[in-house]
Amino acid sequence: MRRTLRILQVTDLFEPFIGGVEQHVKTLSRRLVRRGHEVMVATAQLPGTPADETVDGVRIRRIAGWSSRALPGWYETAQAPFHPPVPDPGVVAALKRVVDDFRPDVVHAQGWISYSCLAIAKRRPLRLVITLHDHSFACVRKTLMHHGLEACPGPRLGLCLRCAPGQYGILKGTALTMGLRSVRPLHDRAESWVAISQFVADSSRSALPRGRAISVIPPTSEPPPPSGHRPAWLPADGYALFVGALGPHKGLNWLLDAYASGGFKRPLLVIGTTRHDTPRTWPTGMTVRTDVPHQEVLEAWRHAGIGLVPSLWPEPFGLVAVEAMRAGVPVVASRVGALPGIVADGITGILVTPASTTELQAAIRRLDEPGLRRAMGAAAVTHAEQFSAENVTSLYEEHYFRLLSGQPEVGSGSPRPAAGSQR
Repeated sequence: MRRTLRILQVTDLFEPFIGGVEQHVKTLSRRLVRRGHEVMVATAQLPGTPADETVDGVRIRRIAGWSSRALPGWYETAQAPFHPPVPDPGVVAALKRVVDDFRPDVVHAQGWISYSCLAIAKRRPLRLVITLHDHSFACVRKTLMHHGLEACPGPRLGLCLRCAPGQYGILKGTALTMGLRSVRPLHDRAESWVAISQFVADSSRSALPRGRAISVIPPTSEPPPPSGHRPAWLPADGYALFVGALGPHKGLNWLLDAYASGGFKRPLLVIGTTRHDTPRTWPTGMTVRTDVPHQEVLEAWRHAGIGLVPSLWPEPFGLVAVEAMRAGVPVVASRVGALPGIVADGITGILVTPASTTELQAAIRRLDEPGLRRAMGAAAVTHAEQFSAENVTSLYEEHYFRLLSGQPEVGSGSPRPAAGSQR
């Protein structure tokens, strides 16, 4: 029988902040606790949150760094104080105390807070696993989109210095770019690198030590909850549903243009979080909801007829598509980033060329045929099971034990694929 592990999950943000990474860490931590492991989450302290609490068996330690105290104006919102792409001395000191107190077998980091973990790895024997949830270890904008408009030809210092100010401003963009480039030597201190998709593994390789293996394990996805209360604001069943950040990079403007031009008759529901570039006006006849609790989002998927993931940026994974498929909803998605590895074209949904309004409208009209929609929905449920929280937790548990047993890590860039790799 395998021994109980002490696992320290370290993440930039956590509850009550809503996001895909935070949901993944929460689900993985709770599942590991159910399997008998002891799990602690170390994360940034958000306004109004306790410094130390235990929720569903997971102890949460919230810490404040120097950057959150000295540079509050650098954050788009005070509710989301991102960690800088360099070690934060305040976070480093706090993490040292957490590690000395908890004495974890494994430290599992995600996001730029990983750099504070890397800073202490030299003097403390950390078995450090870092999961790449996006392109942020290679691209300071985290999107691999040059000036936010087109695919980046490859992160290079000169290009990044010209591109980053478009998102952060000149001062912050230059500082973040130089910081991210300066800390690359720290990458050697991680014992294991994991990417949420093969696409992210490939896009991150230029920033990681040459020859290092990158295992590929998808993020967790919870099954749809038992049928519960149907939110009163939902349209009549069978609507088309978009869920995500309400910005152009998610293809929202493209989708709205396709809807407004009368290209499809199905009611449109948009659920998401607002940004600085969120549309200020919406086409008539559609429904828009913001900051919806995750359980209500899953309930919305239960009543949807078609899922829409019209991303224009290279999606690192596509968790929204997985949640749709797990609810038996076929997906129309862009053929970009990791999405072609998530949505099986012609089987669980339809892939379209990014920004092609004609293809998008045609795909939605094609799924108006009830028999095809039911067949794709049934196939989607089976296909998405590989991304279930139970399966992903098993893959990470195996990964931890393999690391602790001293077995050589294998994965992308190694002679053979790692257990759990999605090739």
